[in-house]
Amino acid sequence: MFWRVMIFLFAMVWVGIVLALVAAGLVLFIAYDHVTQPGEPGATVVVVVPEGATGQDVGGILVEAGLVEYVGLFRLALKLDPSDKPIQAGEYGLNRGLSAMQLLALLHEGPSRHLNSNRVRVTIPEGLSIAQAAELFDRPAAFVAAASDAKLIASLGIKADSLEGFLMPDTYFFDDDPTEEEVVQRMVAQFEKTYAHLLQTIPGADQFDKMQIVTVASLVEEEARVDEERPSVAAVIYNRLDRGMRLQMDSTLQYALGKYGQRLLAVDKEVDSPYNTYKHGGLPPGPISSPGVASLRAALQPAKAPYLYFVSNADGKTHTFSRTSAEHERAVARYRRDIAKQRRALRAGNGD
Repeated sequence: MFWRVMIFLFAMVWVGIVLALVAAGLVLFIAYDHVTQPGEPGATVVVVVPEGATGQDVGGILVEAGLVEYVGLFRLALKLDPSDKPIQAGEYGLNRGLSAMQLLALLHEGPSRHLNSNRVRVTIPEGLSIAQAAELFDRPAAFVAAASDAKLIASLGIKADSLEGFLMPDTYFFDDDPTEEEVVQRMVAQFEKTYAHLLQTIPGADQFDKMQIVTVASLVEEEARVDEERPSVAAVIYNRLDRGMRLQMDSTLQYALGKYGQRLLAVDKEVDSPYNTYKHGGLPPGPISSPGVASLRAALQPAKAPYLYFVSNADGKTHTFSRTSAEHERAVARYRRDIAKQRRALRAGNGD
């Protein structure tokens, strides 16, 4: 009797396993079929893919627009896609009813040119301060005033005198020439959407103070030149703050002095400004520019590295990161040697 019961239970377990496998296979087949089978195009929906958006980010945008049901379906399409084509930033006109694979194919083609032909395009690059962005407009003072709108500032839940750091860099499209106020409103709305999406996709990100994160992200934006290094720059900032070390970043001095693209002098480091991180500890009072998506993500999800220093390499884009002052001094010496070689080669090429 005992063995009959055991055999029966064993058989039931195997039946359960088989049924579970069949069910899982059926779910996978349905998902695969849903993602790959072409659909019938319906109404057109306009979506904007921001600079630096990941596949996960794009999936979230498509879900929000009602073009796909779940982010996972678009991620499956990305895994099934044999091409290595990137998804370009820009504005797309995508039809409802298409499969995730069809939508991905359209995204690979690039922004919908027919949408842009009769519309006004306004592009705000990453890393501009309000004062710098204002110079892109016919009425700079109107842009600065719009960026100090108390209601917009309050809507972000921050305490600040301006929207510095909270104007999302991107390319925006308008049916007619927009006012400076309309541009600022769109930039704030895009920031809120982007930041909310980052909070949803990065575990534990919602526990951080928004002003602190955007301030760190603005420093990352100004110091890093390649996206791969942004998490490491963020790690340096947090590590120095944790150890009570001054940040000593030239970018904060440039903001304090309005001295962009100019060589900073030793006397500049003595300027009496709360943004002078050579004289004052901690973060500056607020952001120093408008960071892009990659810098915001780095501020929320820094590299897990013990770096305390970084110095530019001679290529002008990448950096060498160091854990100790001795490592940093060697990196600085190497940078100076490489720069000296470049200058000698340049002089030789000019016949000097």
